[in-house]
Amino acid sequence: MTPDAQALFSIANGIGTTATLTISSFALGALIAIPVALARVSPSAVLRVLAGSYIQIVRGVPPIVWLFVIYFGLAQYKLTFTTMNASILGLSLISAGYIAEIYRAGLTSVPAGQTEAAHALSLSKASSFLNVTAPQALVAVIPLSIAYFIGLIKDSAVASVIGALDITAMALAVSKRTADGLLVFIAAGAVYLMISLPVAALGRWLGEKAAAAWAVRV
Repeated sequence: MTPDAQALFSIANGIGTTATLTISSFALGALIAIPVALARVSPSAVLRVLAGSYIQIVRGVPPIVWLFVIYFGLAQYKLTFTTMNASILGLSLISAGYIAEIYRAGLTSVPAGQTEAAHALSLSKASSFLNVTAPQALVAVIPLSIAYFIGLIKDSAVASVIGALDITAMALAVSKRTADGLLVFIAAGAVYLMISLPVAALGRWLGEKAAAAWAVRV
């Protein structure tokens, strides 16, 4: 194996960690975001303020600070996490803030007349949400969620600062061995690109399928 091929292979070894960080953080964030988004559109002013405050805080503080707080800061209170667990927890909490806003945008994009029509047909609130509001909101949510997922793939690189052996960490290790940082990090960028492009294509396909399934023009 040539040195260049070996370097690329070493960088590629970080793909699994990057994928685990991204998928786990996105999935957990998407779950946490559900009650946050519902609180954001709640009739209760208290819930709206609490949800809005959470979103502003998690989005306003740099991700690296959250990881330091969780990994290093909480350790002094005997709350210790592995590198992966701390990274997933931090990125999940941040993801929840962004995804909650995506959910809210999807919910508010559904015309009020749709809900009113559902009520006129004597549908319950739950049935109206599941059969009328949610499907139409999903059409708006899918492309925005995929776009955020792609951003999270890149943002997950911050986990390398606390020891996660992702693509960025592996590239840094290779650059130290070879003293050729430019080509190494160009290769790392190419790996991120090779991951992101298929995800973007999948997002467009899912968005088109969802729009067609619920007869919504996008």
